[in-house]
Amino acid sequence: MAEFFHSSQQGPVATLVLDRPADGNRLTNAMALSLASALDDARSSRVIVLRANGADFCVGRDMQPPAPGAGVTAMDVLRDDAAPVIALYDAFRRAAQPIVCAVAGRAWGIGMVLAALADLTLATTDSSYRLRELDRGIPPCIAMVPLLDRMPVKALAHLVLTAGEMDAATALATGVVSRLAAPGELDAALAETLERLLSFPDAAVRAVKQYLATAPRNNEAHAALYGASLLGNVLSSR
Repeated sequence: MAEFFHSSQQGPVATLVLDRPADGNRLTNAMALSLASALDDARSSRVIVLRANGADFCVGRDMQPPAPGAGVTAMDVLRDDAAPVIALYDAFRRAAQPIVCAVAGRAWGIGMVLAALADLTLATTDSSYRLRELDRGIPPCIAMVPLLDRMPVKALAHLVLTAGEMDAATALATGVVSRLAAPGELDAALAETLERLLSFPDAAVRAVKQYLATAPRNNEAHAALYGASLLGNVLSSR
């Protein structure tokens, strides 16, 4: 799927690009696995940027649900539908450096999931977000996984159960994106964010990412001890 996805590295920044603009950057299983591999291959970088070519970031997956009576088994669904996405989730979790996502246009379905998975997500003010699987009779349970600790449950339930469209301001308010920029200013906002990230010691940035990935699931006492351990590791290695 080299024609639909490509990656590059310039200095400390690895850039991963969805490149299927004529089809709204719909993600195939092969593209998902290529993206997972690229995330692993970018381990030498200090920051990973995820973005897309074209008017839309990603409008969903390029696959159709099986027709009723097609004889598809639960194992078929796990292999062909769930496994590539779960592999992609795992690759995001393995990345020790921050992943910065730049979103323009529609981030629907897996597009919204990718925006949520990133550590920082910069988006244009005219971007939109949607999980419309119920329109096709599909419960988007796997898609909701990265949103469970980002969005309030009521907001997530409304988004999924209405299959409605969420605007950029609501995405910012509910924790799906980190910062909004005018449509013509996304590149400038991304450059500014990268400059700030790269101005800090790499070990300290990675410790923050590690802490944020773990501490919210701990009680306050454990979170404090874990934070103290990371702090000690960083300062003692200077």
